Amino acid sequence: MNRFVWHSTRAILFALFLGGCSSVGSLGMISDSKTEADLGPRDLHAYHRVGEEIVGTACRHFILGILPIGDSDLESAMKDAFKKNPTLKADGLIHVTTQSTLYGFFPLYNVYTVTCTTIRGVPVRFERNPSPTNSIPSVNIPGKAGS
Repeated sequence: MNRFVWHSTRAILFALFLGGCSSVGSLGMISDSKTEADLGPRDLHAYHRVGEEIVGTACRHFILGILPIGDSDLESAMKDAFKKNPTLKADGLIHVTTQSTLYGFFPLYNVYTVTCTTIRGVPVRFERNPSPTNSIPSVNIPGKAGS
C-alpha cells in the first residue's frame, strides 16, 4: 500500500509541474512570402515537385510568461524545413500537415513554457516564367466585334 501512495503522489506532482497539449491540422499549399512577392499572389504559376516529404520545426519559449524567445509560426517552420534541405531550392509545400504543441513547466506559476509548430509537406518549385497554359485563354465569339 505504501508503494501505491508513493507512485500516486509522484504522478500527481508530475501532472502539477508539467502540462501540455497538441493540435493537428492540414493545408493544401503554402509558399514562402518572398516567393509570393516575386510571382504575384494572384497570378497562375505552374509548379513541380522537387522531392519527398520534408519536415521543419519552429519553437517559441516563454520565460516567466513575459519574455518570449524565438518564433513558432508556420512560415518559420517551413523555412526550417527548407534550410534542412537546401539542395531542393523549394518555393513552397503541398499536401501540408501541421502540428502545434504547448508545454508548460510549473504551469501554475508560468515559469517556463514552450510552444512548437511542426510542418510536413512535399516541396515544390514554381516556374518563374509562366507558360501560355497558365494564362487565361482568349475566347472568340462569332458575331462579336473584334472576332
